Amino acid sequence: MKLSVQTAAFQNMVAKATKGAVMNKDLFITQLMAIQLKDGRLTLITTDNSNYLYVSEKLPGEDFYVVVQVDKFSKLISKLTCDVVELELVSKEGQLDKLVVNGNGRHVLELPYDEDGELIEFPDPVNNADTSDWKAITTKLSTIKMVLSTAKPALSASADTCYSGYYMGDCIVSTNTYKICGIDIKMFDEPKLLPPQLIDLLDVMTEEDITAQYSEDSLIFSTPSVIVYGKTMSGIEDYKIDAIQALLNEPFPSSCKIDKSLLLQILDRASLFVDTYDKNGIYLTFTKDGIMISNKKDKGEEIIPYKESSDFEAYTCCLDIDLFKTQVKAYPSELLEILYGKQSLKFVVGNVKQFVALSVDDRAEQGE
Repeated sequence: MKLSVQTAAFQNMVAKATKGAVMNKDLFITQLMAIQLKDGRLTLITTDNSNYLYVSEKLPGEDFYVVVQVDKFSKLISKLTCDVVELELVSKEGQLDKLVVNGNGRHVLELPYDEDGELIEFPDPVNNADTSDWKAITTKLSTIKMVLSTAKPALSASADTCYSGYYMGDCIVSTNTYKICGIDIKMFDEPKLLPPQLIDLLDVMTEEDITAQYSEDSLIFSTPSVIVYGKTMSGIEDYKIDAIQALLNEPFPSSCKIDKSLLLQILDRASLFVDTYDKNGIYLTFTKDGIMISNKKDKGEEIIPYKESSDFEAYTCCLDIDLFKTQVKAYPSELLEILYGKQSLKFVVGNVKQFVALSVDDRAEQGE
């Protein structure tokens, strides 16, 4: 069996498909890639053992199927400079034995076998799924990009909590209990908790319209060239969505708008004077003219002027500088609107709301 494909196009496909293989040394399947030409469509499949990534393009030719080890194969394909690459399966004693990659010479790759000595056949959950009674919606790649840029930084890093996943229902929410991000976009009629690895894979897509089919615990996101299959997370019943939504909708007494880039520059300088004895804390003092940013030992302070200010009241609070910086960086506009005067800071732009919890400190007048 042979397969011929334009090298540049194949390199692009392999680079995308590789993002679905996590190369877990304890899970051999995560180190593999299936290459299939069937019914005039070339498809590459990879997995992290839970989520599956399919990258495909139209390609005429005879049916072809092989499973290869991702690492060496992807590196080889990326280094080819020929116009066309040919994959050829060769047999030994009547059994498929090796894959020959012809392009800039001849390169021979061993094929992976299972523990029974049989060539590995890659799982194919998309084509094996009975989706006849699944529900379907259409979402946008721009929505996924917004989730990855603004909601992802607020996820919990602990895998054993429900807050490591995205809550998606009437709105999209992420939190680690110190940071919150809420996006006022409806995804599903029934709330679902989706793993971050699944949403990360959607970033491979390039078409704006994404079809999402879903059952109670499985989902298939698809565009003409990319399909992502995954499972929902357990623990949605533990997600305190009502309390979180109440926080997201809570009014604040005062607000201001400042330059995001300038604030990040000041925070970078302030971080030089913050150490473990400060518990990573800095002070924000809202004055009539701007926000004064200072460290606990009074070794540096700077003022960032307001672009706008509404219902000003003098206010001082203490924040974890790293927590604060990650939320500021995730803010999707260069003009940062900060709401203040309560037990957190709230950022608002369009349909996105972000919260940063305050640190307890005697000097701060939190809400007084």
